[in-house]
Amino acid sequence: MSPPLFELPCPFDIETGTVSLLEPLDSNPEALRQQLLDGTYDKPFLIGHDDRLTLHLSLSLIQSTMKVSDPDALDLIYTQKMMAFLLFYPRPKGILLLGLGGGSLAKYCYRHLPRTDITAVEINPHVIGFRQAFCIPDNGERFRIHCADATEYIRTHRARTDIVLLDAFDGLGIAPELTSPDFYSQVHECLSANGILVMNLAGDKTGFGDPLSRLAEVFDDRLLSIKVRDGGNQIAFAFKSRQFPPRWDLVQTQARDLEKKLGLDFGRFARHLEKSQRRDGYGDS
Repeated sequence: MSPPLFELPCPFDIETGTVSLLEPLDSNPEALRQQLLDGTYDKPFLIGHDDRLTLHLSLSLIQSTMKVSDPDALDLIYTQKMMAFLLFYPRPKGILLLGLGGGSLAKYCYRHLPRTDITAVEINPHVIGFRQAFCIPDNGERFRIHCADATEYIRTHRARTDIVLLDAFDGLGIAPELTSPDFYSQVHECLSANGILVMNLAGDKTGFGDPLSRLAEVFDDRLLSIKVRDGGNQIAFAFKSRQFPPRWDLVQTQARDLEKKLGLDFGRFARHLEKSQRRDGYGDS
């Protein structure tokens, strides 16, 4: 069980509510308040306001958000679009998440894919320290969290997995080591024969061209993507299977089934992914 969190009134002018920190309960609140205000606080923190809980590495960068009254829901649009891999692989046996954040994707997959084995890898132990606040399941038979560097984990990972969800960032955006051809090749190697890498691209948009072109090279141009206008993210889907492009008529049928089951806008996701493939580019949302 996680230790109790240190709480203080939110010190930021643009936010209200409560800040929660991984600090001893006898800490100096004024000293912590000042560190938060001047940007020298070096751990992630939570801001709770009304029915929302957000995870921050800094005030300007939200890592994750949760609706307290519905903790398993996908509150951010980009996480909903990452689940579009179900259009192509509706019953994965194994999912590997690189980057945990507030556990939105991990919780959603755990709840809605009860036959899927799920492993999450998170480099920052302080992020993992908030797992109880975000209602993330305990480690068990089909769910576990490893505190490790994603690049090191992939390098030594031998088991095949069907889906890799890559959603890992430093304080500025995509961690540079997660955009190298060697890393993508190692991910490609750990995927099962029909596996899919799903990558959230966020942060400095000037760097998007490189990871997309490197993904296309490693995955032999078997690549689709959709943009997320609210937040500026772009979601890339890289396919290991040589049966590409997919049968879009079958994908649309799958979309209708998924919408009935999960409620997300899979039909729209499918249309824009097909558009991106037909245009031989990276489609809009």
